[in-house]
Amino acid sequence: MVSQELSKLLALQKTDEGLDGLGRRERDAQARLDASLFALENLKEATKQEKRALDDALKSRKLLDLDLKSHEEKVRKYQGQLYEVKTNKEYTALKEEIDRARQEIQKTEEQVLVIMIREDELRGAQGRRTAELVESEKGAKVLEAETKAEMEACAGEREVLAARRTEQAAVLPAPLIRRYDQIRKIQGGLPMAKIVESPTGGEAVCAGCNMTVRPQLIVEIYKAEALVSCESCGRILFLESQPAPAEK
Repeated sequence: MVSQELSKLLALQKTDEGLDGLGRRERDAQARLDASLFALENLKEATKQEKRALDDALKSRKLLDLDLKSHEEKVRKYQGQLYEVKTNKEYTALKEEIDRARQEIQKTEEQVLVIMIREDELRGAQGRRTAELVESEKGAKVLEAETKAEMEACAGEREVLAARRTEQAAVLPAPLIRRYDQIRKIQGGLPMAKIVESPTGGEAVCAGCNMTVRPQLIVEIYKAEALVSCESCGRILFLESQPAPAEK
C-alpha cells in the first residue's frame, strides 16, 4: 500500500516538476522580452538626446554666425570712418576698435569651428544610432512574436499537465495530498527527496536539504509500513530502488 502511494506521489511530483518548468519557461521568456524592450526604450531616449544635442549645436552656430556678421560689420564701418577722422587720437581710437573687432572675429570663428566639428560627430553618431534603433525595433518585434508563441505553447502544455495532475491527485487519499501540497508550499518546490550518498562519502543524506538521514529512517523506508519524512526539511523520503528480499 505504502509503496503504491509512494509510486503515485512520485508520478505526481514529476507532473509538478513539469508545471514548475513551464513557469520558469514563461518567466524566462518574459524576462528576455522585458530586457529587450527596456534596451529599446533606452536606445530611443539616447537617440532623442543626441538629436537635441545636434539641434542645440545648430542653434549655437547660428547665434555665433550672427555675432560674426556683427563684428565684421563693425570692422567695415570703422575702416570706412578711418578716412573721415581729423586727428591722430580719433584715428588711434578707431584702429583699436578695429583690432578688438578682429579679435572677436577670430575668437568667434574658432568657436564656430569647434561647433562644426561637434556637429559632424553628432551627425555620425545619430546615423549609427538610427541604424541601431531600426535593427533593435526589428529584433524586439521578432522577440515579441517568439514570446507570444512560447506563452501559447506553455499554456497548451499546462492544460495537459493540469488535467493529468487532477487525475493523479484523485487516486490518492485526501490527507496525503494535503500533506504533499503543504510540504510543496513550505519548501517552494519538490516535496519529495531521494536519499543519496553524501558527496564526502560514508553516510546517506537527503537530496533536498543535504542533511544526514539516520540509518533507522532508512530501515523504516525498507519496511514500507509508512511514508518517512526527512527530520530536517520535512520532505517525504524515498530510495532509488527497493532492496531485494535477501538484503532485507
